[in-house]
Amino acid sequence: MATVKYYLRSKSKEANIQMQLSVSRDLKMRTSTGLVINYTEWSDRTSLPKQNTPHTKNITTQLNDLRTFVLNEYNTDFAKGVLFNTNWLKGKINSFFERTDVNIDDNFISNYLKTFNEFRKLDSRTKDSTDYQFIVLAKKIASFQKDQKKNYTFPEIDKRVMLEFKNWLTEKDKLMDSTALRTLKNFKTVLLDARDNGKIIHHQINTFSIESKPALKVFLDFKEIEQIKNTIIVGKDIKFAKDWLIIGCYTGQRVSDLLRMNKKMIYTKTDADGESYKFIELTQEKTGKDVTIPLHDEVEEILAKYNGDFPPTFSDTTFASNVSIFNYNLKKVCELAGIKSIVKGKVFNDDLGRNEIKETEKYNLVSSHICRRSFATNFYGDKRFTTPQIMAITGHATETMFLSYIGKTSSDHAIVTAKTFKEIKQQKTS
Repeated sequence: MATVKYYLRSKSKEANIQMQLSVSRDLKMRTSTGLVINYTEWSDRTSLPKQNTPHTKNITTQLNDLRTFVLNEYNTDFAKGVLFNTNWLKGKINSFFERTDVNIDDNFISNYLKTFNEFRKLDSRTKDSTDYQFIVLAKKIASFQKDQKKNYTFPEIDKRVMLEFKNWLTEKDKLMDSTALRTLKNFKTVLLDARDNGKIIHHQINTFSIESKPALKVFLDFKEIEQIKNTIIVGKDIKFAKDWLIIGCYTGQRVSDLLRMNKKMIYTKTDADGESYKFIELTQEKTGKDVTIPLHDEVEEILAKYNGDFPPTFSDTTFASNVSIFNYNLKKVCELAGIKSIVKGKVFNDDLGRNEIKETEKYNLVSSHICRRSFATNFYGDKRFTTPQIMAITGHATETMFLSYIGKTSSDHAIVTAKTFKEIKQQKTS
């Protein structure tokens, strides 16, 4: 049976009253109650203040009420299987006296997020890009709370506050809807993590749904890729960019893998019938996945221009500068090739200092990522290739992720299958 005892650790006019919660012979938790008393007013016999003044009687009442509260909390948490330690006892004492420190109390959202992000740093399974999203989330919430002039605790975050935060992200922070919704989803992830760690959250969060607003998907179709291929380009870097663009559209890799391709990654393999095929084998930087990419004729044609190797990159300094130069030249390549159909996409507004959705000529929306998306979208549309075949090259973990990436749904997938069924039926009746 758990017991509570009070004691003093010093003989001074402002001695701290300590509490000891004994659970067993081996488990005794000790911490300060935050109350002070002149040691001459303390009774070692009763382990309580002497009852000779209104002041000491008031302290005794508080200590007796605190004892009852802590023992009740212990019994409740024992039934839940809670781990007991000094921090648990400190938290209960602070709760009884309604003491909160907005700088350290992790019942406040901003403080919990600090710990949440520290744990993510220690977890080798998390991705750097996702970790960064939660770091940004902490900054957004801090700014939101500053504007609201309020530090939110978990129970205070209900559906209304979530919607206010979303509106603040789009109207005050000027985020695009898709980015604001992703930020809101990350916020809900933190709230559910807190719930799983024993925090009390508002019941509305459990069923709070966040709409998905897919980002606009811009890609080059096969006709446009051929148009680029047949465009005569003058200038060394812009020629290299054109060749890397075509290679990217037929290999389906992120720029972090595309621009480090070299002839050492090319292997020849022979099948059971003695047919030989060339492949690019690499380990993806972002995912760590090993992928094997069949060498397309269009890629082989470009490699032949460089004596069997890939085109040079653009800078001898850093990889980031190579990507920057590549992106700059890609727009030039596509502009020269006449990739000028009017499409809707995300364009940076220099005056506003942020992205906005607008209609513009397609070449303005081209960046290095169009290589990977073009590959995935074009070959998904070719029924000679299965989705798992394409995913094996792009490295997508699930079909749901892959379909979302190219802006398709399972319904689109079903339509392709239905068309194939219809063709099979027509072949049988012909």
